[in-house]
Amino acid sequence: MSTLQKKKTIDGTQMLGVLCPLIYFGSYITRKNYAIVIAEIVAAEAIGEADAALADTLALISYGIGQVVSGFLGDRFKPKTLITTGLTATTVINFLMAIIPDPYIRAVLWCINGFAQSMLWPPLVRIMAASMSEEAYSKTCVNVNVAGIGGTVFVYLTASLIWIPYFSWKYVFVFSALLCTIIDILWIVLSRKTPQPGPTVRKKADVAPENKLSKKALLSSGILLIAVAIIMQGMLRDGVSTWVPSFMMDTFGVDSHNAILKSVLIPLLGMVFLKIAQFVQKKFFSDEIIAATVIFAAGFVFSALLFFCYDKNEYISLALAAIITGCMHGVNLFLVCVVPAKFEKYGIVSTMSGLINSLTYVGSALATQGFALTKQYSGWTVTIGSWLLIAAVGIACCILAYKPWKKFKAM
Repeated sequence: MSTLQKKKTIDGTQMLGVLCPLIYFGSYITRKNYAIVIAEIVAAEAIGEADAALADTLALISYGIGQVVSGFLGDRFKPKTLITTGLTATTVINFLMAIIPDPYIRAVLWCINGFAQSMLWPPLVRIMAASMSEEAYSKTCVNVNVAGIGGTVFVYLTASLIWIPYFSWKYVFVFSALLCTIIDILWIVLSRKTPQPGPTVRKKADVAPENKLSKKALLSSGILLIAVAIIMQGMLRDGVSTWVPSFMMDTFGVDSHNAILKSVLIPLLGMVFLKIAQFVQKKFFSDEIIAATVIFAAGFVFSALLFFCYDKNEYISLALAAIITGCMHGVNLFLVCVVPAKFEKYGIVSTMSGLINSLTYVGSALATQGFALTKQYSGWTVTIGSWLLIAAVGIACCILAYKPWKKFKAM
């Protein structure tokens, strides 16, 4: 390879390191915005919490299904095309959310948005795994997650300080769509300078014996236990963050835009915990399953603290809820970002990334609707108590998965 060619490759990889987090920033501001303003929609539209949650629940289900489909396609077609399609579709849908008055039509639109959003993560993982060293991949994964959380923080702040108090929750979707339009254009133009991996799935006859993955080997790897742990992580990460504004309003009488503003602490601590999780793994636990177990355990402890004092002080309760979700962001980093990369030698990174990430949103969908119904019929005490049980299941699954997963990686 000539010096010039090498320089172009390095520059392209560096460009990719910038574009991937930018795309995830765009993804989160056009996907998390509904959950962030759901408390305001309930108040402004005078509809029930379960009815308002329908749109987000449908979106989470379609997102999870779409992850599987997009993961499959990402190993067989150009991943950049999938990303462009997803960004463009989500931009259009966000514009429509602001002008459609019927909540049930909005629910259908948001369901479609979930599928459009699913076209981003598996292809991104496919591109990063094929184009970057293990160290660069790990660093970019953290940056992508931080950028996504940064997008969440951005929506929390703009929604609570500008759009809701002075305009309407609908402007949250308009502004998100405008920003995503810019990101989409930047991706289309600048991605031409980045590495362009082709399909990785080959005919069975073309695959070396050591790179064949049997169903038996996959099932004995502990992946099913990891799958359950990922579902539990999704329930706590997204379920808690979605309903904290309503929790603040119900328990402490906070108005909607102040509840949303105060809830910005949740994604802010999420970014902090991602960095802490990365540090903990690098310095103390080289194995991703052990690291996930430790951070899951921390989530259990803080869930217990919240259970016993949730109605005593709004700031303590908010801080504890934020720490719980922050812990789950750390678990997400290890189980959803690191685990799929271990399948790179089998040529199914995108497929496994889609399957694994879809499980997060199975959990998210269960929690979004499930926590709403639990709160509606049993109150916040039972709802928060369920978080303890969810964390305990996650810990148990990680512990049981450790040995089989370690053996699988050594194959």
